[in-house]
Amino acid sequence: MGSITLVDWGIWIVYLALIFIVLWIYRTSRKESYYQYFMPAFLLKVLGGLGFALVYVYYYKFGDTFLYHKGATVLSQTLIDSPADYIRLLASSNNNLPVDLSVFSNEIKYSATYEEWAMVKLLSPVNFISFQSYLVSTLFMSLLSFVGSWKLFLVFKDLMPKYVGYAFVAAFLVPSVIFWGGGIMKDTVTLFAINYLIYALYFGFFKQKFNVKWLVVSLIMLYLIMILKAYIALAFLPGIFLGFYLLIKKRIGNRLLRIVAGPIIFLVLIGISYVGLVQITEASTKYQTSNIEWQVKGFHSWHSDVGGSTYNLGEIDYSLFGVAKKIPAALNVTFFRPYLWEARNPVVLIGAVESFVFLILAFIVLFNYQFKIIREIRKEPIIYGLFIFCLIFGFSVGFTSYNFGALARYKIPILSIFIFILLYFYSKIQQERLGKIQV
Repeated sequence: MGSITLVDWGIWIVYLALIFIVLWIYRTSRKESYYQYFMPAFLLKVLGGLGFALVYVYYYKFGDTFLYHKGATVLSQTLIDSPADYIRLLASSNNNLPVDLSVFSNEIKYSATYEEWAMVKLLSPVNFISFQSYLVSTLFMSLLSFVGSWKLFLVFKDLMPKYVGYAFVAAFLVPSVIFWGGGIMKDTVTLFAINYLIYALYFGFFKQKFNVKWLVVSLIMLYLIMILKAYIALAFLPGIFLGFYLLIKKRIGNRLLRIVAGPIIFLVLIGISYVGLVQITEASTKYQTSNIEWQVKGFHSWHSDVGGSTYNLGEIDYSLFGVAKKIPAALNVTFFRPYLWEARNPVVLIGAVESFVFLILAFIVLFNYQFKIIREIRKEPIIYGLFIFCLIFGFSVGFTSYNFGALARYKIPILSIFIFILLYFYSKIQQERLGKIQV
């Protein structure tokens, strides 16, 4: 469905050179040692996006990515032909367009849902400055992904200052994130948004540097996530509020006051979290309790029928207890599968190697910490919150995907976080061993 011409390559090279020069000038203005990773990180994102575009254009030859681009092309052309109509389209729902603009419902076929229409609208200005080129639009999406991942890297670096290389590995060298996180997909935008949200929350709240700017940025990023993939916010909010709970308790110096205030703080944050989750579910019927079982069964059926590298979790009882019994299996699928012998094609093989590395690191960490691991995680509130996010989100995508190809894409919001947590504790193991040697 997509194509790449010589003109596309020419525009792509010019834009890449301009972006590179701007970033290089910015990089040379910074004296911090960790900026040695800045340009390599950008180039990794560019290569990932380029690989995504080439694989989809010449191998898959179809997919959501082309449908988003086609819809954005219609909107960007409207911006050229009739800016007033373009503004009206941005302000409208595709299911409720003004009568004189109803023709766009047929022209932009892949916009039946709120999320698809939001993605098409967000992509349209990118498509406009890209001269409606699929390849060039991908380059700008890769740039967006780079910005988000760099912000996440800054959080990782701050938490692990003696092991900045590990922070770089977690933020930029996870293969699935490199490939699936830089193309024209909702996943790229939500990856950018969740990474930037973590950055804003960490430096704006957990590091005691609060100002209105951090709050505004956090709300904007949360809004982006909610209009594209609200389930990410559903998984993120409980964990981050538990992190806030630990943080507030930790900052109360008086032990008696901490004991008395702890339950109150917990209930208040749980209440805020509940209200937030209710608002999300009410905004989209897709996430309402009455529709969840239907949605999950639909995922299981569709992803199994499309073929490729599929998996299943055995017989499922969709009661609360029945679903809970599948938590270990679902988490295992998300973080440690496909196994090497389950790979049926090159894309799944990359995921299998990645999962094998995760498994080895997890084994090393658990072997050294054993049952103390939860206590150690709770010592750093932000890590505890992100760990809970990984568990909730990891279960949800592992339980619903039923296809390793789909799973590889769906799980990218937590992969860098998960490998960071493993490397964080691995670095502590190394520090302890180094201390024993020096003694």
